[in-house]
Amino acid sequence: MKSLSVLFASAAVLVLMGCSSVSVTTDYDHEANFAAYKTFEWMTVSQDVVSANVQSTMFQNSLLDKRVKSAVNTQLTAKGMTENATNPDVFLMYHTGTQQKVSVTDYGYGYGRWGGGTDVQQYTQGTMIVDIVDAKTKQLLWRSAATGALANQPDPASAAEKIDGIVQQMFQNYPPKPGK
Repeated sequence: MKSLSVLFASAAVLVLMGCSSVSVTTDYDHEANFAAYKTFEWMTVSQDVVSANVQSTMFQNSLLDKRVKSAVNTQLTAKGMTENATNPDVFLMYHTGTQQKVSVTDYGYGYGRWGGGTDVQQYTQGTMIVDIVDAKTKQLLWRSAATGALANQPDPASAAEKIDGIVQQMFQNYPPKPGK
């Protein structure tokens, strides 16, 4: 039963309520020549680096890892890059996590039956960050973060499709245009 809840929780971190409700921010090194980067490889993370935070650990599993890497690989391949394990130009890395949030809406003052009021809702916000690091200098070149409310009842069957949509949004403007 515990493994089933871990599976649902890990799928939930990226099965944000819908691709349209995902907020994506991107930052990059404005001096980098992204046209020079043609090959990539995933950076391996030592298990010693894994967080002791239970919530973070729940999202570290091979199903999520496979889906995220596949989605990112698809985006980079479509942009002309190739995977190269022996001599990559850039390394890729991703991070996921959740945070409990509270949303408060104040409807202001009201009159008669149409009184004002306040609506308070608790929800879980999920975040996925994808980093591109220069393989030679080990400097961060590009980072995109997707954030959104997680679904209360995630559907593992559609997890890959939703992850693909989120990653597509993250890479929409990659590579950055020179001089921006």
